[in-house]
Amino acid sequence: MANEKLIYQESFKIRASEVNIHQKATLPAICELLQEVAGNHARQLRFDITDLQQDKLTWVLHRLRIEMDEFPNWRDTITIKTWPSGGDGLRAHRDFLILDSENNIIGKSLSYWLILDIESRRPKRIPKSILESVPKQSEHVLPVNEGNFRNIEHPQGTQLFAVRKSDLDLNQHVNNVRYIEWGLACLPEEKVKSVLDIKFTGEAGLGDTVLVLSTDNNQGGCYFEIRNQENQQTLVLAQTK
Repeated sequence: MANEKLIYQESFKIRASEVNIHQKATLPAICELLQEVAGNHARQLRFDITDLQQDKLTWVLHRLRIEMDEFPNWRDTITIKTWPSGGDGLRAHRDFLILDSENNIIGKSLSYWLILDIESRRPKRIPKSILESVPKQSEHVLPVNEGNFRNIEHPQGTQLFAVRKSDLDLNQHVNNVRYIEWGLACLPEEKVKSVLDIKFTGEAGLGDTVLVLSTDNNQGGCYFEIRNQENQQTLVLAQTK
């Protein structure tokens, strides 16, 4: 694990709005909490979105892999631990551990982040000041790799979603958790598993319509891809297991 001084944690009580019909926290709800904790820790370290925006830069999530061994119940309290864990100059890594009220690990996640130029909407190298404030490398809770993603040529299911104001985040584009909600909403219930690996490759904004395509992955889960309906640009590639 990381240097104890760089580990940040918060506890949350699972709310009614965060559970499914079985009174279990949903995967998107957990991902929203990861996003919240990451932002709060970055603020404490003085390199959150509001700090970067002063230089016309911002953080964007490039990839998220999450593996849940167990989903907490409604009203359960969970603790999320997180720490920055190195990177490669263009991508910064951040790890997460999700613990139940008895301090048992019930989930793990590894995220990959990019710094985006707000005006050009292109990735920039991570500023030296940030690189020097976090470890160059540390042990990860999940392996660092390129993942197994694919474009879907012959979808078994498709669905359209129109981007609303409520789907936008501080970067004025669709929030990453909304893509996760849309992708999972298009999968059969038995295919919505506890492992999600998702890569964000483009942006959608207000007024856009996105197309979700899905197909089986022969591993008990599904692949899904999200495209901009108008220009067919791929915005998301993902799979569940």
